Parts: sequence; structure tokens; C-alpha cells
Amino acid sequence: MFTFRKSAAIALTSVLAVSTILTASANSTTKNLSSNFTLVNLVSGTNQGTISYVTSTGGEWRSPQDFTFNALGAQAIYRQYDDNELQPGSGSVVVSTSGPVGAVVQIQARGQTATSGAYVGVSEGAATANVPLVSRRGGSLSGTTNSQIIIQNASSQQIDVVVDLLDLQTGNVVLSKSFPDINANASVEYDLDNEGGLPEGWFGSASVRSETAGGEVAVVSNFFTGPDTMMTFNAFTQVGRKWFAPLFTSRLGNGLSTPITVQNVSGSEIPAGGIQLVCTKNPNSPGDTTITRSNTTAVKNTASFAFNPAPEGSGYPAEWYGSCIVNSPNHDTAMFVQMRFVTGARPGAAGAYEGILGTGTDTRVVVPLIAKRLANTFASAVTIQNLNESAAANVTLEYKGAIDGEPSNTAPCTPAPFTAVIPAGGSIIQNHRVANDQANAVPQIADLCVGSLTVTSSDQPIQAFVQLDFTGQTAGDPFMAHNAFTVAATE
Repeated sequence: MFTFRKSAAIALTSVLAVSTILTASANSTTKNLSSNFTLVNLVSGTNQGTISYVTSTGGEWRSPQDFTFNALGAQAIYRQYDDNELQPGSGSVVVSTSGPVGAVVQIQARGQTATSGAYVGVSEGAATANVPLVSRRGGSLSGTTNSQIIIQNASSQQIDVVVDLLDLQTGNVVLSKSFPDINANASVEYDLDNEGGLPEGWFGSASVRSETAGGEVAVVSNFFTGPDTMMTFNAFTQVGRKWFAPLFTSRLGNGLSTPITVQNVSGSEIPAGGIQLVCTKNPNSPGDTTITRSNTTAVKNTASFAFNPAPEGSGYPAEWYGSCIVNSPNHDTAMFVQMRFVTGARPGAAGAYEGILGTGTDTRVVVPLIAKRLANTFASAVTIQNLNESAAANVTLEYKGAIDGEPSNTAPCTPAPFTAVIPAGGSIIQNHRVANDQANAVPQIADLCVGSLTVTSSDQPIQAFVQLDFTGQTAGDPFMAHNAFTVAATE
């Protein structure tokens, strides 16, 4: 899902759709938000596709766009804010292809104090989607919190949708909101700041479901804090009992902490101690080798529990970073991670990414967009997770350069692959934001490199998530995060 100033939502269906919608009229933010999205090829050969833009009522927003990819990792960037065929507004996008592709959407407040978020397009809709954390006019260390829930009809028929808002502690339904007659591929936005049926200061979770037989939805949530901060993440259509957080930080010197929220979607109560958090430090991190925690209270069905290192006195060591595993051996859960610069020079910056299921088997990761220390200070960091807790992963990394979205494999990028080892159950960071003499740097590529990254493991399943940032901006929220894409290494 994604948003533009000439806004479009992309919902990834079985062919590919991305779903998002955001408008300046929404009360959760006063910003005019714009979007762009990057498509990346997930097959080794030629892949052709068509991009269709859909209005909020299901009509054609602009003429379709065709594209052709010729190699794995080939990418193209589409910017809605300078598309003269798109009338200003909000809508959705569906991408139909001959083979699988990935999409990542960036949402930004251009020409204003920075507000930004990122998420990946949805490859398949589902009858139900779960959002672990939503709020209406809540309080936080970063300011007032509000949520928007963007719902795209990912089916070919008109459907009715219901959103159940659930109490964070009890899991009880506080309010149900109906959205009837959503046309195929169209999106609707539910801004909780406008929901008079909820009290101020409310936190909870949400369940979004199609009331129409055979209907499917794709759902994205925008979580706002203060006047500028926005964290965007996908709702969950899969559940699991083991989740990985490739990067967990506790009160770093730059102010970054990463609360982890776990939603119980098992159908029964999880007792105290039923959710275990086990974190292993990065080799470059000081402090304890491991951190272990568990839920201190029972978690009702559909309720959520947070492991939050951000507050002083939280019991988590300061200046610590590494990777974590969340286990709930007897109960299905959903999990996502917030990345919040609560203090320091960038108190408004934040992002979010979805937890990585521990049952993954794919041994290749594709990152649609990387950038190393661009002139406008835009840069990325990729954290690659080994999903095997018993053995190290041997990986080969291949960067592919791009000029205006077309792969070039020329300077300042280098196409020469190189190798790395990821510890059992651990992660490594490819940090394109820092100079080559700093920890986790990537000297194999030069500053100003823009392109994609393919990581292939010869022996263990892997996944990754990506940080995108304008490092030279200290005002507002120029920071974004999103998950990467996996494919079988035989692809």
C-alpha cells in the first residue's frame, strides 16, 4: 500500500497489488503527503507487467503503464508527485505481471517539515487482517498518537468490510465500523482521530475482515505520534509462533529504541511467561551478550503485549543493539517493531517493520532500493537475518546499480559479488549511511550508489528489513523502514 500527493494506493493481489491511501484532509495529520513506489523483479528472466491506477470509487485514475524487466533484481521507480496524468487525490494501484515482482512504497511530506513512512505491497489479499497496535489521541514519549487504517478490496467483486477495534488489555470488541460496497481494487481510509465512538487516550488493536463470501482485503496502518512522526506497516494475514526482529535497540546514543508489540491471535489466553523474548547482541554492541524477557501478565485473545526498552527505568540496558527472537510455543501471534528516536538530535524520526516469521525457508533476499550517502543525504541500511538458530548462514551479496530506475551495473556501484557469514540465529547490517571506516559499513560500493541488492544463502533460510533515511535532516521524521522480499535461491 502507498500514498501520493496525487495519491494512489497499491494493493498487491495474486498478480501484484499495492494498497495505500492517505489524504491531507485526514485529522491524524495536517500534512500534504505524496508517494512514490519502486518495483523490483523477483525472477531471473524477463518479466512484463502493467500498472493500473484506481480511484477511490474503483474507476480508472490514469492510463495504464507497461514495463519490462530483464533480470533478477532489475528495478524501476514511479513517482506520483510529478505524474502529470494523475489528478491530485487518493486511490490505489494494481500491478499485474507475468511473474512475481516486489513493490516498496515511500510516503513523504514534500516541501514541509519531514513526515515519512514506507511499506511493501501486498502479494495476496486475505479474508481477515490483524493490526497489533492502533490508537486515538493517545499519549506517548513522542507526543499524541493516532492511527489510520487503509483498506483495499483485493478481490474482483464488490465487498463489505468490518473493522473491529479491540481493547489492548482485554481483547474485547470496543467498537465495530462497517464499510459497505467497496468496489474491486478500490481503497477506503479509516482515520481513528475522527472516530467519536472511541475515547481520547485510547490504545488497542484492530481486526479487519471481509463480510462478503470470497472477499479479500489488503490493509496498511499509519501510526502517527506528535505533529510529524509517522510509522507505516502492513497488517498481518499470517500468524506464527516464532518471530524474528533483525534489529532491536535499547536507548542508543542517537536516541533510537525499538519497542516490539505482540498480538495474541490464537483464540485463547496466553498465560504470563507464555511469550519469550530472547535477544543476542551484535558483535559491535557493548554490554550483555543476551537479553531475555517474557510477558509479565496474561494476554487475552486479540489483546497485545509490548516489550518496550524506550523509557528510562524499563530494565533494558542502554546503548545495546542486536537481533531478537519472539517465541510463543503454544499460541499463534502477530508481531511488529517500532523504530523510534525518542531522544537525541532527531526526536521526531521513526519507522516500523513487520516481524519475520521463523518458519521461512527461502534462501534468497531481494531489496528493491538501496542508496549510499547520496548528495541529498538519502541513504539506506539493510539488516539480514539468519532464520536458523543452530548453524551459520554463508551468504553472497550482489549490488546492482541503477540510473533513473534502470539497472546499469556501472560506477559508483560495483556488480562484483562478495561474501559474508551470518551467525546462527543472528543478523548482519549493511549500513550505507556511514563512511567506510565505521562499523557495519559497506566499502565494496562507493558513495552515490543507487540500485538494488540480492543476497543469496548457500545453506540457511534468510530474510531482511530495510531502513531508508535522509540522514542530513534533523527536523521532523525523514526515517522509514520496510521488509524485504524472499524467493527460492533456485529462482
